[in-house]
Amino acid sequence: MRYIFQGLHGYFTLLIVMIGEGLGLPLPSEVIMPYVGYSAYLGGISLYLGFLIGTLGSFIGSLIAYFIGYKLGYPFLRKYGKYFLIDDKRLEMLHYWFLKYGDFAVFGFRFVPELRALISYPAGIAEMSLLRFSLFTILGHSIWDFSLSLLGYYLHSQIDYIISIAEKFGIYTFIFATLLVLIYVIWRIRE
Repeated sequence: MRYIFQGLHGYFTLLIVMIGEGLGLPLPSEVIMPYVGYSAYLGGISLYLGFLIGTLGSFIGSLIAYFIGYKLGYPFLRKYGKYFLIDDKRLEMLHYWFLKYGDFAVFGFRFVPELRALISYPAGIAEMSLLRFSLFTILGHSIWDFSLSLLGYYLHSQIDYIISIAEKFGIYTFIFATLLVLIYVIWRIRE
């Protein structure tokens, strides 16, 4: 786990994991991005390039979520949202917050664990301007991801405990399980 983000393989892994995070899968950026900083401290990757790739990944995931909401709408998410970890109650709450706060909700929710990625779905449902959505999403993701990366870099000595726990489960096992879930969701939707 210490060297998960190392070289080209590390950047690619980071991109894929952060796309999943941007979709709302249980891949918390508050765990992933400090590892970017830690890996940069160890010299495995560049702090700034890691931050940029992580942010690009979360933005791509957010765009996919936005277009799911935009193209498939509220009825689709009510029926299949559980596969994206969105239940009816959460979807209604997010939709309410988006309608009430609009742009600020898209920006502000980027700092709220468990809801950060999910606000993209109601933004798409409400047909928010893609330009405004992209601007507020990139701004929110950038601030969040850079802050977490810096924490991992400067608090590298405290990350050993977190890494030892994560090593017991293995990140590759986690990524493989996540991919299996995605394949299952796609298969269920196509039925």
